[in-house]
Amino acid sequence: MKRILLYSPDLVGHPSIYCRVIADALATEPCEVIAAVGFTDKMGLNETPDIKPLSLRAGVQLIDTRTFSRASKPHLSAEELVGLQLHYNIDTTLFIEADKSKSEFVRIAAGHAPRLIGRNLGIFANTAEWYPGEDSFTGQPRGLLAPTIRTTLGNVKRAILNRRESASYFFERVLINRSVLDEILVKDERLASWRGPPVYWMPEISRPSCAPESVEESVEFLRRKSEIERFLESNERREPVLYFGDAAYYKGYDLFLEFVSATPSTCAIHAGRLYDAQQRCYFRCDVEALRAQLTRENRLYETNSYVHSHRLKELLFGSVRLYITTHRLALSSSTVIQALELGKAVLVPDRGVLGYRVRTNRLGDVYRYEDLIDLRTRAEKLWQSDLSRFSEVTKSFWQRFSDEAVRKFFSERLLTSSI
Repeated sequence: MKRILLYSPDLVGHPSIYCRVIADALATEPCEVIAAVGFTDKMGLNETPDIKPLSLRAGVQLIDTRTFSRASKPHLSAEELVGLQLHYNIDTTLFIEADKSKSEFVRIAAGHAPRLIGRNLGIFANTAEWYPGEDSFTGQPRGLLAPTIRTTLGNVKRAILNRRESASYFFERVLINRSVLDEILVKDERLASWRGPPVYWMPEISRPSCAPESVEESVEFLRRKSEIERFLESNERREPVLYFGDAAYYKGYDLFLEFVSATPSTCAIHAGRLYDAQQRCYFRCDVEALRAQLTRENRLYETNSYVHSHRLKELLFGSVRLYITTHRLALSSSTVIQALELGKAVLVPDRGVLGYRVRTNRLGDVYRYEDLIDLRTRAEKLWQSDLSRFSEVTKSFWQRFSDEAVRKFFSERLLTSSI
């Protein structure tokens, strides 16, 4: 029986969902799963509702990576990772956020650290600079040519002298040519189609598979349902918009509030946790003042808590006719995938894989990156149109990310593929 290691030294955001969903995908397969996750003093088992069910599941061992760290840190060195692999006699290891192990991969390639044991696969998010040549955060196209000769020459100079620092060098020369990893899993279909094996496109994970509600979840759903219905009734002449997830700079939380504030015909639902002090300092505007203003106007409803109940998610996405995202990070968006699952048209920035998918598959529309005037213009145009025309195509596109597609992909890559 194969032993699969899921290595996730961070649990904030999507990594905990990935661990849960991949473990779920392997639940009926003849294998044992060891989930090595990076708990911290602030982020323990009780603070990770998607991970917690794994602690009681047969065939799954949940371990704290700090127990294998000499410094008691969540992130392990290559030597500590090898120790972990040997201790559990691992056949295949999946790096949930492989980008964060880059320095250890470089050490291994250079011969400064031992090679990993068994088959090793890594999920990478920051691949846009490799291909198609975009800024890995904003999705802005990158190239040697610039508006001025001086800048163009500078770009050429940096490309030559800093070649070893490029994304292409890291993926091609370090990971692939030196066989540090056996497979590179990416969320951008453009890259996988262009490069081919050992690069594989993986269906992005947007949520855990549906599970029976707990008593607490049922109680919360009924409470939230009542609150949201009252909120929408009091704003019956306004168009509801949804911000789903934690308030964060990369998701454009400040842009979202600015958009709602400048569009009196809308009201807003924020389903997720509020920002911390670090995120607040990143925002380009005073989000406290905007929240206070919108609250006074009775145009903002906030859950102030993490939402993981599937029925509550359906209620929230079902409250809007059009899903708008103000993401600054143009790599991808699990919330967009969740909206597509429910047949919602989407309006996204015109950058990166987000913009590419929506344009190519006609899933809604795109607006100029960070341009709230263009966002408002395009949103109002969509609201005034027949949005039901998007229902069939969005649901059809979502099939690529369905529970069955995810299960089939990870079962094949982790269990049936060979070196």
